[in-house]
Amino acid sequence: MKNLAVILLAIWLIIMGLVPLLNLRLPSIDLILALLAIAAGVLFLFNSTKLRLGGKYGIIFLGIYLILVGLLPLLTINLPASGLILNILAIATGVLLLLKR
Repeated sequence: MKNLAVILLAIWLIIMGLVPLLNLRLPSIDLILALLAIAAGVLFLFNSTKLRLGGKYGIIFLGIYLILVGLLPLLTINLPASGLILNILAIATGVLLLLKR
């Protein structure tokens, strides 16, 4: 089960990189990306104590980040600072994963 979170994250990252790079225009790509991010985030949160990728807090932040990235487009919530919040959360997550704390 814990490997499934990493696999979903890897698929999400690959698709996120390929879509703009190849200028892909698939009708449901946004929905697919949102669902992948939410699923990976939930799995990371459930497995935060078992995964040794970057410590407990890094994995928790990663789960929260992925869930937010997936939910915001689905709920069509327009938060004025959502981009800034996600960017700060991404930086904090990356730092925690690198520091393994």
